[in-house]
Amino acid sequence: MAGFKMRKRLILAKIESTYGTDSSPTAAADAVLARSVEVTPLAGEDIQRELLRSYYGNAQSVAGEKHVEMTVEVELAGSGTPGTAPAWGTLLRACGFAETTAVSDVTYNPITGGEESISCYVHRDGILHKFTGGLGSAQFTTDVNTIPFIRFRFLGLFAPVSQTAIPSGDYSAWTPAVPVTNGNTSPLILHGTSLTFSRLSVDMSVDVNKNLVVGQDTAIQISGRSPSGTAVIQEPDLATLDLYAKALAGDSGVFSLIHGTVAGNIVSFTGPKVATGSPSEQDLNGTQMLSVPLTINPDSGNDELVITVS
Repeated sequence: MAGFKMRKRLILAKIESTYGTDSSPTAAADAVLARSVEVTPLAGEDIQRELLRSYYGNAQSVAGEKHVEMTVEVELAGSGTPGTAPAWGTLLRACGFAETTAVSDVTYNPITGGEESISCYVHRDGILHKFTGGLGSAQFTTDVNTIPFIRFRFLGLFAPVSQTAIPSGDYSAWTPAVPVTNGNTSPLILHGTSLTFSRLSVDMSVDVNKNLVVGQDTAIQISGRSPSGTAVIQEPDLATLDLYAKALAGDSGVFSLIHGTVAGNIVSFTGPKVATGSPSEQDLNGTQMLSVPLTINPDSGNDELVITVS
């Protein structure tokens, strides 16, 4: 036997109609085109037996109730067709976002309560890890001259590990992403001001945890979120935008970014009340840059970050 191959991976994910009930994702309809995946099939604490004896040494620990953790990265791109949800929409829906489809676009906004869950299969060249009831958080990264991507982190209910032949995934629903460049990406809008930038990251910081009590089925749940981010921008004149004054005053304002130029492969981010913290300087090939922490706040509720794919 030559051993399992690290690059032979297949991730399948599908929305559950009933929480915790396996939705049976298939390689033909639910394959995830990932750039990386890490799975911890036996996450959770082992319980130490605190024993006193007449001699030193370990007391064998026992396994507590386990869950599965998975981190997966996918490229940020549209579906290729306006009004059709991108393939990563399934994963984002399981991170506390609602999906709304219109004729020309698909929008995602955070929700409070009623979050959808996924069943997920992770094939590792013949070793199959499964979980149900999966919920998670998403982080978006757009760095200049790189492919933008989304990093998802999920918690799910444990299922036994098995040895199963890896099927062939159909990735036709996944549109190739375009790099973050002047030709593909608009300037960053911050406090209503257009700014040149080299990096933007947004972390939804969804609070995902395992609810374990005796007398009730164990469940993964979302109990909050506190989105934040970082923008690395070319320092503007104070007359254009005084970020030092904004930080001192605790001001917030409009935020937006549009990536992509071809219909069906345009992704935009908007936020109504993004506050900027104390900036710190960075050097980019001799150019003065500022690293600006962002606090992404709601206005009327469940609107702090709206993602539109058009």
